[in-house]
Amino acid sequence: MIERLTAFSFGQPFWLFLLLLVPLAMWLRGGPGRVEAVPYSAVSLIRRIGFPVRRGVGAWIRHLGLVALGLSAIAMARPRLNVGESPDAKNGVDIVFCVDVSGSMDSKDFPYKGGMVSKRDAYVMAIGDLVDRRPNDRFGMIGFAGDTYMLSPLTIDGEWIKDVLKEIRLQAWTAIGEGILSSVDLLKDSKARSKIIIVTSDGGNNFGISPLEAAEVAAQKKIRVYTVQFMSPKQVGTTNATSLMGRIAAKTGGMYFQAATLESIVSIYGEIDKLEKTKFKQKQSRMYEELYPWLLTSAFLVLLGGWIGGNTLWLRVP
Repeated sequence: MIERLTAFSFGQPFWLFLLLLVPLAMWLRGGPGRVEAVPYSAVSLIRRIGFPVRRGVGAWIRHLGLVALGLSAIAMARPRLNVGESPDAKNGVDIVFCVDVSGSMDSKDFPYKGGMVSKRDAYVMAIGDLVDRRPNDRFGMIGFAGDTYMLSPLTIDGEWIKDVLKEIRLQAWTAIGEGILSSVDLLKDSKARSKIIIVTSDGGNNFGISPLEAAEVAAQKKIRVYTVQFMSPKQVGTTNATSLMGRIAAKTGGMYFQAATLESIVSIYGEIDKLEKTKFKQKQSRMYEELYPWLLTSAFLVLLGGWIGGNTLWLRVP
C-alpha cells in the first residue's frame, strides 16, 4: 500500500487550482436570494397537492454538481501511478538471437556439474544470462534448420525469451543464410539506434541461400552480425576469421567467436554485451497508469444520478 502511495503523482497539478471554485460556488449559493412564491387565495387549496419536505439524501441533490466539478478538476490534473520504465526504442539496442535448431544441437558435448549438456542447453543458458544483463533492451529470436522459425518477435519480456527455446523441436538441415535473412526481416521496422544479430551454430551450412549473401543484405541495412561457432576443444584455433562464420561477421562489422565449453559460450555472450554497452547508451521513459478516466466516469455518474434523482425520488414542486 505504501509503495503505491509513493508511486502516485499528478501529471498536470496546476489544474488542481480549479478546486478553489468549489468553496466559492458554495459560498455564492448560500447567499440571500429572491424568495420563490406562488400566490393563492387560500393555503387550504394547495395543501393536498404538495409533497412533504424531504431531508437526508434529498438535501444533497443540490450539491452534486459541485461534487462533479471537484472530480473533474482532479481528473484534469491527471492523477497517475508510476508502474515502471520502458526503453526508448529510438535510442536502445534491438538484438535478434539467430539460433541453430538442427538436430546436431542436441548432442551432449559440454561438461557441466559432473554431467554433459547439449549445445542447445549451452546457448539457452548463455542467452538467459545476456537477457538478464540487459533488462531494458528488446530481444527477438529466429530459429533455423531446413526452414526458419520466428520463435519470438521483438519484446522486452526477458522471461519469454529464456523459455521459448526449451519447447522447440529440433529439425534436419542447417540453413544459416536463411536464418540471417529472417532475422534481418524481423528488424526491418526497428527504429533502434543499434540493431544486431547473434548467430549461434556449428557453422555447417548445408541448405538455402549462401550465408555470405545474407550477410551482405544485413550490412546494407546497417545491422551488425556477431557469430558464435560451436566446436570441439581440439578444433579451437584451427579455424580463423577466414572461415564461413568469420566472414559473415566481417562483412557486417561484427565479431567472430569460437565456443568449446559451456563457460566459453556464456563468456562470449557476456563479451558481446560489453561491446554493445560501450557503444550505445540506453535511454528510458517512465510508464504510468492513468487514473483520470475513473474520475471522469465518476463525475458523469454523479451528474446523471443527480438528474435522475431530482426528477424522480427527490422531485420538488414549488
